[in-house]
Amino acid sequence: MERIISEQDRIRRAEEIANRRRGTISARSINISTEKKKMPYLTKVFIQTIASMCIFGIAYFLNQNYPQAIDTIKPILSQDINFEELYNKGNDFFSSLNQNTNENSVTENVVNEIENQAENEQVENQISNETTNQIEGIGGSSEEVPLSQDEQDIAYIKANVSMLVPTQGVVTSGYGKREPTDIISANHAGIDIGGEVGTEIIAAMEGTVEEVSSYGDYGNHLKITNGEVSTLYAHCSKILVNQGDYISQGQKIAEVGNTGRTTGPHLHFEISRSGRTVDPAAIITF
Repeated sequence: MERIISEQDRIRRAEEIANRRRGTISARSINISTEKKKMPYLTKVFIQTIASMCIFGIAYFLNQNYPQAIDTIKPILSQDINFEELYNKGNDFFSSLNQNTNENSVTENVVNEIENQAENEQVENQISNETTNQIEGIGGSSEEVPLSQDEQDIAYIKANVSMLVPTQGVVTSGYGKREPTDIISANHAGIDIGGEVGTEIIAAMEGTVEEVSSYGDYGNHLKITNGEVSTLYAHCSKILVNQGDYISQGQKIAEVGNTGRTTGPHLHFEISRSGRTVDPAAIITF
């Protein structure tokens, strides 16, 4: 005859079989004790002995020196003291004290970490500022300095026009201020390239011949323009193009001469943007 198993036993056995298969222990088989551990007997006796000796000593001292105090504490002495309860309360007190100490320690560690992080960030910012100041001290201010008009013109010409050396020879006078004489001007608007009469002059850039003239200190000269940029060739012995002609870069346009106000045969060469001359040596390598 089969044994009758209750519904609860069937459920418990099913859970135990499932837990064994999973290698775990049934939650029903675990007995968790929530009761506080009782104070050991020897500890209780020891505490009671020490407490009694202390109370007896205090009572004896008071009786010898302050007899009237005995009448005050007699009601207290007549009460039964539960030392186990006193032990448990003391244990709870010290446990909560340790917990608060640990929490304070964690809080202190967090505060210290935040302070250290802030200090590190301050040091990094200081180093970064010092490095920036050193770089600024070497390379100047970190603020962008606007270009001068001359620098803007040079940059524009380089970006928009291709230039060639107009003739072969040695540069005998550079661009800018120089010692003036009866023939030499104080402010040189171009550069002088010395050469023999008849030496070939080519167009440094493509463009249209804007001017062909033989008047003035430049003698025989011509100007070629390409947008805002112009090139001027002066003191020529011959000019081989006419005003209005379109000239290709590198095309022969004239020959070196000694016309106009000169100290010898050479080519006076100018580069300008919108009438403002620039140093040709900043555009072309001679």
